[in-house]
Amino acid sequence: MKINKRATMESEYDQKDIVVIDNGTDTIKVGISGEDYPRLIYDNKCGSHSVQNDNDNPNNKPQLLFGQDLKKVIKEKKLNVQLSNPIKDGKIDNVESMKEFWQYILEDGLQISELQQVNLLIIDQVKNSKEYKSKLAEVFFDYLKVQSVLFMNSASLSLFSTGLVSGLSIELGHAVNTIVPIYQGFPIMHALEFSHISGAEITQCLENDLKCYETLIDKFSEEEKQWIIKDIKEKMCYIASDYEMQMQSEDNFTEEERSYELPDEQVIQITPQIRYHCSEALFNSAIINKNSFSLPQMIVNSIQRCDKELRSELLANMVLGGGTSMFQGLISRLQDDICQIYPGGAMRSEFNFVADFQRKYSAWIGGSMLGSLKTFQSLAINKQEYEENPEGKMSLIHKRTF
Repeated sequence: MKINKRATMESEYDQKDIVVIDNGTDTIKVGISGEDYPRLIYDNKCGSHSVQNDNDNPNNKPQLLFGQDLKKVIKEKKLNVQLSNPIKDGKIDNVESMKEFWQYILEDGLQISELQQVNLLIIDQVKNSKEYKSKLAEVFFDYLKVQSVLFMNSASLSLFSTGLVSGLSIELGHAVNTIVPIYQGFPIMHALEFSHISGAEITQCLENDLKCYETLIDKFSEEEKQWIIKDIKEKMCYIASDYEMQMQSEDNFTEEERSYELPDEQVIQITPQIRYHCSEALFNSAIINKNSFSLPQMIVNSIQRCDKELRSELLANMVLGGGTSMFQGLISRLQDDICQIYPGGAMRSEFNFVADFQRKYSAWIGGSMLGSLKTFQSLAINKQEYEENPEGKMSLIHKRTF
């Protein structure tokens, strides 16, 4: 395979390697099987701008920009760029944009010049249909012309990243929170629970809470504002152990702990009302004027839909994953609330949360581990079998999608 070499690349792509892509609603994580962490992380953003009088573009088709190329154009402000998100709610919303994004990732990001030799592991939401995956397979085989593709659900891979094949996968992402029991690697779909009270909603709530500082924050560009809000959320917002009490109590944080420095060196104060309010939406959706089960109730509901014989194993192996699972205080609050609402009562000793420090990438890490196993080729769909029976493509997707 021909490789375009760049000094920034950690290693060359080998034909035996598997490219692992986690198509998240906030970011797209990309890397090579067997590696510990994603090699590349892209914002889920696509920029388009009109190209006039281009001999190579007689129909004046808008040019699409991604990754660093897009960031550079936005920063320089030389072009009128229309921004969009090709992935919405854990699903590809604009296939035409996304297929060019994937091509950009493989050719520009990973510097692979012969896509026909690429083996892909595509990580997808557990609730997305096999008909949907069939449409994606058309892109990979007919447009990108890759060698093989394996579709795997993120819930099973998050569990697999911890070394488990059975347990409760609790994925708290940007657009969707998903609770699904996994038994021997396979999701128990009738026990699936999901909610949109997730990272994006919490970020929006925090943005509203920071209106008191809007004169200081609004001076920044929209991209800088979003970065500031996200940074405050990740570094300074906690889950309250007792929300009502901590919202009304004195601020026991030090001056340094409550102070956040903006890029222009102005300092704002993160009060308890800001620190605890937005994340409480996970436990009380009325905080953001929504009506949804709390996260602890979703966990209990999912477990209770499973056979009694399996429930103790699920309680003992509850695996947290996704960026929204990184809030300080989350595990302790979940333990307290589940003890109170579990039917018949539950002791803390009966259940256990598994929370790896790199759990925001847990699905990708699980995919990297799976891709490094010899079983990958027996699970994946290869181009030859995909093309041999045009009428049986859907049947193949149904049999080989996990």
